[in-house]
Amino acid sequence: MKKRNKVVLGIVAIVVIMIIGLWGIDFGGYLSVSEAKNPQYVGRDVEVKGIVKEGTLKIDVHSTSFVLTDGKADIQVEYIGDRPVNVAEGKDVVVYGKLISNEEIEARKIILGCPSKYVGY
Repeated sequence: MKKRNKVVLGIVAIVVIMIIGLWGIDFGGYLSVSEAKNPQYVGRDVEVKGIVKEGTLKIDVHSTSFVLTDGKADIQVEYIGDRPVNVAEGKDVVVYGKLISNEEIEARKIILGCPSKYVGY
């Protein structure tokens, strides 16, 4: 076999191995609130990006709740745990948790501000 054919065969083998290795990995990033309301996500862990809707933030000693919006759809967020610092109405957040119904997320983690800064709670 010629050297060139071996190189081409090697490259093809590497590409096939990469495709198989990456099969099933989701590269979609965060869901919008509108996308998260799709029934296919109910019962699954989700990462949803949106804005804390004005007039909905309720902070207790051990829980925080608010409505997350993307301007088109709203979803209720319930977070149990230490009070996240700097959560405020009108701020961008990313919520990590389980979609209980297409109306509610049970959050385990909240990231505030620009997701690239990753201030997590």
